[in-house]
Amino acid sequence: MPHLALAAELQTAGQTKAQIFEIKVSDPNLVIQTLKTNDSNSLTIDSIQDNDPLVVKLKAYLEKNDSPLGIYADQIILQPQWQRALAISYVESHMGRDCFDNNCSGIGVKPGHPSWRKYQTKLDWFVDLNTLLEKPIYKEKYTTFAKMKGVYVQPGSANWVNGAQRKYDELMAITEQAEAERQELAQKHVITVASLSTFSSDAN
Repeated sequence: MPHLALAAELQTAGQTKAQIFEIKVSDPNLVIQTLKTNDSNSLTIDSIQDNDPLVVKLKAYLEKNDSPLGIYADQIILQPQWQRALAISYVESHMGRDCFDNNCSGIGVKPGHPSWRKYQTKLDWFVDLNTLLEKPIYKEKYTTFAKMKGVYVQPGSANWVNGAQRKYDELMAITEQAEAERQELAQKHVITVASLSTFSSDAN
């Protein structure tokens, strides 16, 4: 996917400087590009993130699956292994519906086991699961759900593998759709910024 990056300051007559934030379309942790001024109608970073196509689509997807994780959609996509982590959570807890101690993927064998992990929030658990999946054993060796059978989940089953893979494929499809929409939005913003730049030059 192509990269788009833009960082500039515009000076318009009678106004303070407006700043353009950088955008990198191929980055899954995209911060949508926006023009920020001291005008009361200006977009804020929070409003841009709330309308990020990936956040919107993921939240709708989680709500459709009756998952309580929808409220964390904007934070979930910041994690490097979020699609795989959500897929695992589906077969372990129906995406956060059936959890003990906010542990929605069985980290630490089972409740009561000395290794069982407890979390204050489901987001804390999700970040921890991503940290686990970033370790070389899962990032470089056990890279598929089939390979994780008998390692992450013991003994594991075909249903576990197939269920996780199915959800993972759905989440990757959502990611691709959102990425295409992000590029369209980015192109529109670039055109807008170019127009403002021209206007500023003419005004000077």
